[in-house]
Amino acid sequence: MRGGFGLVRVLAMPLAALTLFLVFVYLFYPARRINAVIGQALSNQGLNLVPAAQKTILPGLFWNSAVLASEQGALIRFAGLQVRPLLLPLLSGRVVLRSAAAIGAGHFDVDYGVTGRQALTLKADGIELGTIPFFQTVLAARAGGNLRSSGSVVRGAKGLNGEFQLEVRQLELSGVKLGAFSLPDVSKLTSQGLVRVTDGKARLESLTLQGDGIYMRLSGDLPMAASAVATPLNLMLEIMPKPEFLDSQKLVFLLLARFMTSPGVYRVPIRGTLLKPEIL
Repeated sequence: MRGGFGLVRVLAMPLAALTLFLVFVYLFYPARRINAVIGQALSNQGLNLVPAAQKTILPGLFWNSAVLASEQGALIRFAGLQVRPLLLPLLSGRVVLRSAAAIGAGHFDVDYGVTGRQALTLKADGIELGTIPFFQTVLAARAGGNLRSSGSVVRGAKGLNGEFQLEVRQLELSGVKLGAFSLPDVSKLTSQGLVRVTDGKARLESLTLQGDGIYMRLSGDLPMAASAVATPLNLMLEIMPKPEFLDSQKLVFLLLARFMTSPGVYRVPIRGTLLKPEIL
């Protein structure tokens, strides 16, 4: 019995020390300094987040009506955004940060494991694409549809491994411009996809977009880590319109004619970056 009590005490001491450290940092580290660190990290990627974060009653940070933007303009608007450490994982010696965001009527939740094998879990549901400024700011497009996604990654000997599932219902896109080229306007599409992470590298295995008169498939490598915004894209968009759909948007497909690989099949390379995608 004494030995068991001694083991509990040994395990409890570092846990108590970690908890006290977190509380100490929270109580005495000025909010303006935390905001300065966050601001610098985002600035290195050409991004900014306003307004400044506020401390919550429990250890954590909260942004009210926050906007993530680049020099081009707003990218995402959050009705609320909160980041806080989860106390329960501390019992097993893990440090996990939870980010919870409200985007319109939808939500986006991410658990980031600072320590431990479980690196990240994600769940998003009910996010209306029409409420996300990215499409207008970056693609000069109007968007609609309901997004949901879920998945997780773990740490392995060679890096992160896992997958994320994507689904968009009633997808609509119009006015999309990628550099000098436009993409066809589409509506009422069903879209499903899978992002696979293998040894620290992410790949969009296939994002299908299917609707009346058209089928499209997007695949390729995706940028990761802190430099994701500036990392070059390497994506391929396959477009397979039926004759009546092609005829309804003749000008768009006329300009894309150089990418036609066989009758009715267009393979369009997408390069540039996340904030400046281009068809080259």
